[in-house]
Parts: sequence; C-alpha cells; structure tokens
Amino acid sequence: MGKRLTVFLSIATLLLVWQLTAVFVAQPEIFPSLPRLLTTLIELVCSASFYLSVGTTVLRGLAGMGLSLSLALLFAGVFARWEWLYELFRPLFILMRSIPVVSFILLALIFLHTEGIPLLIGFLTMFPLLTENLTRGFQSLDPGLRMAGRQFRLSRRNRFTQIVYPQLKPFLFSGVASAAGFGWRAIIMGEVLAQCATGIGSEMKWAQSFIDVPGLLAWTLIAVVISYLSDKGIQWLSKREIRVAYRPAKHPAEEMKVTNGLPIEADHLSYPYGVAGFTYRFDAGKIYGISAPSGTGKTTLLNLLNGTLLPVEGTLTIDRSEGVASVFQEPLLLSHLTVRENISLVIAPYYSREEAEAKADIFLRHVELHDYASSLPAQLSYGQQQRVAIARALAYPSPFLFMDEPFKGLDRPLCQRLIIYLRQRQEETQQTVLFTSHQADELSSLADTVVTLNANLATR
Repeated sequence: MGKRLTVFLSIATLLLVWQLTAVFVAQPEIFPSLPRLLTTLIELVCSASFYLSVGTTVLRGLAGMGLSLSLALLFAGVFARWEWLYELFRPLFILMRSIPVVSFILLALIFLHTEGIPLLIGFLTMFPLLTENLTRGFQSLDPGLRMAGRQFRLSRRNRFTQIVYPQLKPFLFSGVASAAGFGWRAIIMGEVLAQCATGIGSEMKWAQSFIDVPGLLAWTLIAVVISYLSDKGIQWLSKREIRVAYRPAKHPAEEMKVTNGLPIEADHLSYPYGVAGFTYRFDAGKIYGISAPSGTGKTTLLNLLNGTLLPVEGTLTIDRSEGVASVFQEPLLLSHLTVRENISLVIAPYYSREEAEAKADIFLRHVELHDYASSLPAQLSYGQQQRVAIARALAYPSPFLFMDEPFKGLDRPLCQRLIIYLRQRQEETQQTVLFTSHQADELSSLADTVVTLNANLATR
C-alpha cells in the first residue's frame, strides 16, 4: 500500500468517525458536523477579517523566524570559534527551552505592549533551537575544504554557497523545521493570551468567549494548514541547490594562462612538528620532489609554503597573490558537485559556465576520466577522486603547483602516463612545481631535483 493511500485512508477514517460522533451527539453547536464545519470555514474565508488575521499571524511568524535565524547565525559563528563562550551561554539556552511558553507570556504581559508579545514569544521559542543546531553545524565544518577554498581563491559567494552552506544545510533545515513547528504554536498561544487586536489566536479567543465551537474548530484547522504549508515550504527549500557563480556569459572570457613560475625562499623555517630550521631556495620553473619518511614534515612544509600554516621561526619569501594550485593529501572534492563542476568551480571567475565546463573536460581527458564527468565524487574510487583533484589543480592558473602524494592509490602504468603528461605540461607553463612522494621511481621520473627533508639537502 502506497504512502499517499495510507494517509488518505487515515484522514478518511478520522472524518468518518467525527461525522458519526456528531450525528450521535446531535448537538451541532457543541459538536458540529462536517458540513457545518465546512460551511463555517467557507464563511470565514469569504470575510475580509480572515485575511487580515491570517496575514498578521503569518507576518509575526516570518518576522520571528527571520529575527531568530539572523541572530542564531551570528551567535553560532561566534560560539563555533570560541567554544568557551558556547559553554558559558549553554545553560541559558537550556533554561529557555525548559521554561513553559505560558510563563514567558505571563511575564511579558506585565512589561510589554500586547501586540509585541507573540513576536517575542516566537523568538524566545525558536532562537535557542536554531542557535544550538547551527553551532553544531559550524563546529562540523571540514577545515580541509575551507583550506582548499582559500588555496584556489574562490570568490566569497562560491566559498559560502559551495563549501560552507552544503555542510551547514542539514543542521540549518532540521533546526528551522523544529523551530517553525514550535514557533507557530507559541505565536498563536501568545495572541490568545495577550488578546491581540488581530491574528488567528485573537479569532480563537473571540470564538471561545462566545462559545462558537464551529468557529474555534475552523480557526484551529486554518492554523494546522498554515503549519503544514510552512513545513512543506521548508522541505522544498531544503532540496534547492545553489548553483556555482560563473563569469557572466555576456562578458568576454579572459584567456586563462598559467603564469610563469616564481621562486620560493625559505630561511631557517620552523614549525612545532616536522620542520626545524629548513633553509632552501626553490628556483622558478622547476619541478622539486620532496622526500622524507612518514611523519617527518613533508605535508607540514607544503602547508607552510601555501600559507595554511604560519612558521614559528624563520622567514619565507613567496608571492601567493594569484593563489596556489594544490593537490592535497586527500582529494577534498565537494560531494554535491559533479566531477566536471568540481573542476570548473576553480576557474569560474574566468569563464561562463559553458566555457568553464568545456575547459574542465579537457583536463579530465588528460587524467583519463572524461567518461566520469557527470558523476558525483561518491560514485568514484579513491584513485579516481585523486585524479579529479589533480585535474582541478592543473586547471587552476597559478605560478605554483603543490602536490602532496598526488599518485597515491594509482596503479603504476597510469602513474607513469600522468608523470609524462605533467612533465610535458610543465615545460609549456614553466610553473614552479613541488610534490611529495615515498616512491623512488616517482621522484626520479618527475622531479628535476629531490629535496630530502631529514638531511635538508638537494640531490639530482
């Protein structure tokens, strides 16, 4: 039996039981029949006051949600950065969730104007839920993806919409759904107890005062419908994807060329782990392989050079104004984007969507993944994801190409084909290339110079 049929039968059974009970009781003013309820509902919808009352309650709900969400985003961002602040305020949020809504309303009646009470109650109900959800969301953001966004100089818009928002999205919409469910009830309750001039709660209070049971039930049904539509609207929004922002098609595309490589000078560079007193000059337009046993600083050195880490001692001379094309130790692909979109994202400032995706296809051919252009990262093996990461770095125009164990997970023949292509490409672009590897054949095949970290010397 389908889900929709089950729901239909459940509602039909409930309505049948209601109608039979109304006939049995035979007190239409106390227990109205379905035709009587329908007639009352039609009369309400046809009255001018109906739209004023519904509109007032909806505006209060939207205002409460907007205020709560705005402040929750602000507080959650601060709490995620300074966790001790979150622990300091956490008891207050627990207290706000624990206090009965009616207590807030009664206290507000003493100090506030009645028309502002429903909005305040809605805020006090929704704000703690949203803040706690969003704080967990901000705390769960992948630092690797944020690092990738900085390395590839993504625009602020693309960084937020393609890196931050997709990770925050489950926490955001689960919080909004829960907050809206509590918020609508709290606002209508506030309208009832505060006896506001207009609003669904005010109409309910009026119906109760005059023992208008059909009217009270009709307004209750209207409140249920608004809550249902709100829930469906939230579900619809949660399924919307924000597209990558590309260069407008009406603007002529810039010819995207990789800038010739630039030199890098490190003088007694040190970090608490892995790198101590490293001194070396990387000449422009050369390929350097960095070799060292596991855990002895290869990744740390690359992160110092690309700006992810700051040295505790020593000086570093490098011009990163044009970003750094990077292949990280993990692929760090965006799971909601296709393979083609992951690559075209980093060249979005230079091309329209069609042009950027056409360029991405070129690099996918070079890494032998053109058939997977429309696949999502989750549909690829680790080695295939690593090749997408290589293609993304090759697509990005930068004087530098840093690769942290780029051939991990690739078979030998494929690895050798990629090395041949990388050497050919570097001869054309003259990028300054640094890569790390444990494999002697990779170092000897690709590197012009091998830098051994533990000895801090270079050998050809």
